[in-house]
Amino acid sequence: MMLNHLNHTPATDEPHGGDLKRARALVGEGDWEDLSTGISPWPWPVPEVPMAIWQRLPERGGALSEAAANYYGVGAERVLALPGSQFGIARLPCYVPPGRVAVPAPGYAEHARAWRAAGHTVVTYHHWAGLDALVEAGSVDHLVLINPNNPTAEYLPLEALRRWLTQLPSQSVVLVDEAFADLTPECSVVPLLDKHSSLWVLRSVGKFFGLAGLRLGFLLGPAHHPVRRSLESELMPWGVSHLAQWVGAGALSDTPWQQGQRERLGRASRELEALWRDYLARRLPEVTVANGGLFVTLRGPGSVLHGLHEHLANQRLWLRLGADAEQGAAWLRCGLPPDGGARLAEALAVAKQ
Repeated sequence: MMLNHLNHTPATDEPHGGDLKRARALVGEGDWEDLSTGISPWPWPVPEVPMAIWQRLPERGGALSEAAANYYGVGAERVLALPGSQFGIARLPCYVPPGRVAVPAPGYAEHARAWRAAGHTVVTYHHWAGLDALVEAGSVDHLVLINPNNPTAEYLPLEALRRWLTQLPSQSVVLVDEAFADLTPECSVVPLLDKHSSLWVLRSVGKFFGLAGLRLGFLLGPAHHPVRRSLESELMPWGVSHLAQWVGAGALSDTPWQQGQRERLGRASRELEALWRDYLARRLPEVTVANGGLFVTLRGPGSVLHGLHEHLANQRLWLRLGADAEQGAAWLRCGLPPDGGARLAEALAVAKQ
């Protein structure tokens, strides 16, 4: 069964992957493998939950704040637990002075949506040099950065960030979304928090820990900032469930598992990249590939990637398709397969391209 003209309508209006309901509506039922989200297929093994965890109301601070502070390498006073980093994405712009905010394109679409809804003027940038020019010219008041960027897999140049933080107005907010940073902690901007009061970082346990359904994230930033206090007031009295606090504290404290997870994900990521590079070199040399750790992203002509997306969907493999910044171009994001890529390799072997 063929897709209903999906190759003419990339999913630019959808902020994220994981919508198998849409895949089934377009193609039909079947044994679907969802590669559209970038969530680790190997989650932290949640132990049996004691009955008391279900019965107690949540408390602020405690084991979760301590575990998060140790894991991220910041003081506990800088940690604000959220019911998913999406909460911070949606609500933080509401408490920032109105202005012009630079947002990456392509990038996670909910950022631009949230800042516009809060009354800000969104200015898009397509590469770091473009953002550098905007800051140099004084054309923006606030920045949104995604490190590594989803979907392009580009890492933030830390030296450039240090420069931007000194060039922006004193009331600026620089928000760095690091939902995919756990695999490469050496690239995180968290160490800069102590030196810059305008810097805020969003982290999540959904991707690296494979616990997206838990809805737990963190905002790291100044402890007594008005933005922080406003978000805290929205979360009172029970913004993060006791279950999420208990599971999150366990996952963030499990150093041996984290080390093993980085090795496992790193190996799977390299294997997936190699699979795609081999296929593209033989069949689609005009398409590039970038490795984001928990996903691999192809970028190239829209007609080519739309066709590839359609073919894989007909093989019941669901990838994330979107429009690129360049006219006529697109991107196709592929998460880590749970089977080592055997099913994806088989589907690519019979592709028409």
